[in-house]
Amino acid sequence: MEGGRLRDELKKLLGPARVSSAPQDLVTYASDMLPSTQIDKLGKALPQVLPVAVCFPEDVEEVQLLLRFCSQERVPVVPCGAGSGVCGGTVPPEGGIVLDLKRMNRVLRFAPEERVVEVEPGIIGERLEDWLNGRGFTLGHFPSSIACSTVGGYVACRSAGQYSSRYGKIEDMTVGLSVVQGDGSLIDLGILGGGHGRDPMLSVVLGSEGTLGIVTRIALRVEPLPEMVDFAGFAFVDLEDGIACMRRVMRAGIKPTVLRLYDPLDSLIAGMHTSTASGEDVHRVASRLSGLKGLLAGALTDLNEAGIAVGLLNPSILNKIAELMPARCMLIVGVQGDKATVARQWDEVRAIAQVCRGEDLGPEPGYHWFKRRYAISYKQSRIFAAGAFVDTMETACTWDNLVPMYRAVLKAMGREVFLMAHFSHAYPEGCSIYFTFAGYRPTARAAHSVYKRAWREGIEAVTRYSGTVSHHHGVGLLKRWAMSRECPGGIELFAAFKNVMDPDRVLNPGKVYNLD
Repeated sequence: MEGGRLRDELKKLLGPARVSSAPQDLVTYASDMLPSTQIDKLGKALPQVLPVAVCFPEDVEEVQLLLRFCSQERVPVVPCGAGSGVCGGTVPPEGGIVLDLKRMNRVLRFAPEERVVEVEPGIIGERLEDWLNGRGFTLGHFPSSIACSTVGGYVACRSAGQYSSRYGKIEDMTVGLSVVQGDGSLIDLGILGGGHGRDPMLSVVLGSEGTLGIVTRIALRVEPLPEMVDFAGFAFVDLEDGIACMRRVMRAGIKPTVLRLYDPLDSLIAGMHTSTASGEDVHRVASRLSGLKGLLAGALTDLNEAGIAVGLLNPSILNKIAELMPARCMLIVGVQGDKATVARQWDEVRAIAQVCRGEDLGPEPGYHWFKRRYAISYKQSRIFAAGAFVDTMETACTWDNLVPMYRAVLKAMGREVFLMAHFSHAYPEGCSIYFTFAGYRPTARAAHSVYKRAWREGIEAVTRYSGTVSHHHGVGLLKRWAMSRECPGGIELFAAFKNVMDPDRVLNPGKVYNLD
């Protein structure tokens, strides 16, 4: 359908005030926070494909109305929450329309006796948590993007929060979904459909990124607020000792609120401590290095913009310099409950840390992390301001493969980008690794080339050790090429569900798997 006629028809369905074709809106909704699109913006290039219109439905009936129309006319539909995703999950590669769901932001039902809350997908995570806290409850879901991401987005990409070792990921909290399928029909799953919270169809929709249906109602398990949450830090000279401590804690059944180990460089950059493994001040060590090493060390300790631009031109050298400043690994631990439970948990954690040669640093590092736990997302703008790019790669594997996979990724990506990592989202079976990497080239074209090579080499290292290509950021456009490596035969299964739930293939085309 021609663009002008499509916009006219959409305005008939929703009204002119809730359909936008303003150029600034079309450009904004043509990308999310996928760093490759930010590289384009640094090169002053607009997105190559724009949506025809952006629609703002306010209830499930309007979503159904739009999808019936779009299915009949074969118009691609891309659902969008707050646009904070980093994998291109809301990029409209075939144009069509974008459905902004943020006006569907109500709490629909709260049943404290059942410990269930039902919400619409557009509610911001922080607002829901504040609403629950005011009634003595918590969802327990605290992603770094909590202030700028929606619950619908969490469901779409199987999000994980910083307290996941205690509360689980979003799929562990979701007990019901209402989903509008591609033809506009509505299906209710889990407790919303009169079933149970383990309905296998929930697992099909969770993480499908709007490719099988648009979620319009979400039932979530909540818990009472704990009497207290307490934090502490432990230092380890060897990364392996810190990982052994995490593994023992999880297998002891303690279920800590937070269990987060920073590798030596990430411990230093995060400001968790300022001493090397030998106890010497890292800034004093940096001042003794001369020439290029001194400049790069300054970039490591101060992250000034000039240091970023120069250092990231030679990431392999910058990574080597990091090895000359071997700070200890910092483990942040949090526990919660009543006072007696917290005291008992600390006794167990400290005993395990001592066996693993960890040094108890007391509460200060833990509360330092807690106060700054959302800051890292906002620090990334300094790197883009310097003309460089920054991204994160989150993976996970079993405990036995964790260190080999970590080393393999550092080696593979270290030729292209400067990187560091922390280990979080720990479970009895294994753990996630969250790599942060940055690179720089003087032109957008050269930066794109480095960025793509870094991702490909990183993913290839991950899959060699049976790691997942995504633990909680989703797949989107960025990682769909790697899905066949992790899930052989997965595309056939995905296509089968697509044929049933979205036979006209209008829902978020090209995401997760590219069926075309």
